[in-house]
Amino acid sequence: MKQKKKEKLLHLAESTALFAGECLKNRREDWRTLKTASGHDVKIRADRESEEIIIERLAGSHLPIFSEEAGAVTTGKEKKRKDDKSSLVWVIDPLDGSLNYHQGIPFSCVSIALYEGKNPILGVVYDFNRSELFTGLVGVGAWLNHDPVKPSQVDEIPAAVLGTGFPVNTDFSSQSLSRFIGQIQRFRKVRLLGSAALSLCYVACGRIDAYQEENIMLWDVAAGCALVQASGGEVQIENFRDPEAPLTVTATNGKLKINLANSPPCR
Repeated sequence: MKQKKKEKLLHLAESTALFAGECLKNRREDWRTLKTASGHDVKIRADRESEEIIIERLAGSHLPIFSEEAGAVTTGKEKKRKDDKSSLVWVIDPLDGSLNYHQGIPFSCVSIALYEGKNPILGVVYDFNRSELFTGLVGVGAWLNHDPVKPSQVDEIPAAVLGTGFPVNTDFSSQSLSRFIGQIQRFRKVRLLGSAALSLCYVACGRIDAYQEENIMLWDVAAGCALVQASGGEVQIENFRDPEAPLTVTATNGKLKINLANSPPCR
């Protein structure tokens, strides 16, 4: 894809995220209404309202969209030449951190990514609570409110801060939790912030040094992974086959060498 087209699509993603985010902020009292709750998962009105806004605005790009709420969406206007083998798709999470939003915890965001197959092209995450816009073009750079950002320089795990979380599909058995403790106890500090997208942004800009989460969904991490790569960090994604299947994602500043999957269990 030509650079000018990438930049045009990045601007579209930015303006879309900003508009949806401002709507989420200004209509919080109406949109925080709980719609469904099942197990550890909650859905609120804001998820659907934000999704409708984003899909409508991205439809002008004539590219397919994959969203947390609606799944695969096409605009009905996609036109490809017979020899066009591109597989560009928007991957969106209209509100990452829904429970935080519902509870009034100011840590949630709009997340928009563009992928070509399994390869990220760009990522945009808007933290509307703090008016922080994270943007990134893989191979070019990453920015916070248009100022360049880079990951941290921490290169030892005992000095590193790890971001992680417990997604909806988490196994809370004693064995699983014991293994989880074994994985995280090597780090200086651990933060469970309630938004995978923002946790990854924090790796990209150096606020935390690494992020790892199992059984996380593509829409939760797509834009954040793009931002980490764009900033110069490193990302590993396991089980990246079906876009609706849970993933294991590890992202670092590029200095830390970790493989949490092989960490010893807690004794």
